[in-house]
Amino acid sequence: MYTEGTYSGQIIDDPEILGHCTKAYDRLRAAALSPEASLKTIEAAAEDYRNGKLPR
Repeated sequence: MYTEGTYSGQIIDDPEILGHCTKAYDRLRAAALSPEASLKTIEAAAEDYRNGKLPR
């Protein structure tokens, strides 16, 4: 696995760490909106922004 930060990148090949990262990534994917729902959310936020409705 490759991770990247502000000033550096790192290759991680420790199986235990990879297992933790894989589980975390799977949980994020499960909680994420579908691509279609994400696009609708972004479009709605952009429209609000254009109309002067800034998030609070």
